[in-house]
Amino acid sequence: MTAAEEETPWLRLARFSEDHAENKRLWNGYQKYLLRPHSDEYQRQLENPKFACIVDLSDAEIHSIQIEIPDLPKELEQHGVIALNEGTKVINTDLRMSGFYFAFKFRLMGTTLKGYLNLNETEFLRGVSFRGSIFQNMFLADKACFHGFANFFKCEFNSKLSCRSAVFAYAHFHSASFGYSCLFNNTSFVGGANFTDSNFANSVDFGSVGFHGVTFFNLTAASSAAVPISFNATKFCKHPPHFFGRALHEDTDWTGVKLPNARSKTAQCECLRENDKRADDTVQMADKPRDSKAQAALPRHLLEHDKRAYEQLRIKCGALGKVEDEHMFFRREMELTGRLSPWYTRVTYWLYHLVSDYGYSYWRPIAGMGGLWAVWSLFYAFHFMARDQLHLCMDGVELFLSIAGLSFANIFSVFGFYRRFPSDLLADPTFVTVLLTVSETLLGFVFLFFLGLGLRTRFRLR
Repeated sequence: MTAAEEETPWLRLARFSEDHAENKRLWNGYQKYLLRPHSDEYQRQLENPKFACIVDLSDAEIHSIQIEIPDLPKELEQHGVIALNEGTKVINTDLRMSGFYFAFKFRLMGTTLKGYLNLNETEFLRGVSFRGSIFQNMFLADKACFHGFANFFKCEFNSKLSCRSAVFAYAHFHSASFGYSCLFNNTSFVGGANFTDSNFANSVDFGSVGFHGVTFFNLTAASSAAVPISFNATKFCKHPPHFFGRALHEDTDWTGVKLPNARSKTAQCECLRENDKRADDTVQMADKPRDSKAQAALPRHLLEHDKRAYEQLRIKCGALGKVEDEHMFFRREMELTGRLSPWYTRVTYWLYHLVSDYGYSYWRPIAGMGGLWAVWSLFYAFHFMARDQLHLCMDGVELFLSIAGLSFANIFSVFGFYRRFPSDLLADPTFVTVLLTVSETLLGFVFLFFLGLGLRTRFRLR
C-alpha cells in the first residue's frame, strides 16, 4: 500500500487486517453502525437478509477502528457517500471487497486500478459510480447486487470483466471501453442497460441474461468493429435490444432468445415474476408486476421505436445471411405493425399470423386445409341432405367418398382433381351450392399459397 492509499480512510478499513473474512466482518459491521442513527432506513434494510445477518461490532471494536483510522467518518448522513478514492488517483495493489455490504452510496471515480478489483457477492444498496476509472486488471462482480444506479460511464476495462449472476437496477456503460472478454451470464438487468457508444474489442456473453427494461447498444460516435455477442437463451421482457448504428458480427448468437410479445404481456409477466424471485434476498429492486392491462398499455411512441429496432435487426441479419434470425425479427416487426395499424386493417395482420405465423409455419396451412376439408364436408352433407340429393340408396362408404371427394376436389381444384370425383351432386347447383364450392376453393387457394410460403421460408427455397 502506498502512502497516498494509507491516507484514504475507507481503503484502510477495507484492508484493516491480513484476513479477508475479518476485513469483511469489520467493514459490514461498521456499515451497520453508521446506519443505525437513521432508524427508518435501518429498519428498511433489515428486510434484506444479508443486512440482517451482519454481526454488530462491539463498542470496543468500533473504538479500536476509529483510533487506528482517525479520519474514518464516525457518522454519515443517510444520503452520504463512501468515496473510496478520496486523496488518490491510483491504486497499485489488488482490492478484494467480495461479500462487502455498502449501506450508502459508493464512489470510485477517475481512478486507475493496477491490481484486480474483486466485488463478488457484494451488496450495493445505493448508487454506485466508477465514472472514468481505468481497470488494468480483472474486474470481478459475480453475484453482486447493484440496487441503485450503477455508473460505468467512460470506464476502461483492460482485462477480463466478469459480472455473472449479478443484478443491476440500472447499468450505465455508456462510452465504456472493453479490451478483453466480457461475461454477463445469468445476470439480471432490472431497470435497463445502456451500452451506447461502448467499444468492445473481444467477445461478449449475455447468455441467459434477463433484460427487464430498454437495452441500448446504439453507436452514435465513431465506428466500432463488430465482435461476437452471445444472446443464447436471453430474455428481453419489455423491449427488443436497440442496435442503431452498430454493426452485427456474423457470429452473433440469437439461439433460444425470448423477445417481448406485442399481442400479450404474458412473457413480460413471467420475466418480472422471475426477477422478483431473484430479488427476494435484496430490497425489492423492482416494482412487482401490475395487472396485465396496465402492462400492455405501452405508449405508442415506444412501440414505434421498438418496431424500428426490430426492423434494424432484421436488415442486419439479412445482410449477414442469417435467414432464421432475420425472419424471427420480421415476425416481431409484423406483430407491432399490426398493433400500430388502424383497427380496420389490424385483422389482416392477425389472420396473417393465425394462418401461417407470418409466412414461417407450414404446419398451420396444412392444419387449416385439414380443418377446411372436414368442416366443408359436414356443410355439404347437411346441404345435400336437405335437398335429398345424397342418393340414400348408396351405402355409407359411397356416401362418405362422394362428400369427402367433392370437398377435396374443391380445395385442390387448381390441380385438376375436380374431374376425378362424381359430379352428379352438382348436376343442379343452387346458389348455396355455388357459394359453398366457391368459398372452399378460394380458402383452399389461400392455404396452398401460405403452405408454399412456409416451405420456401423454412427450407431456404429461392
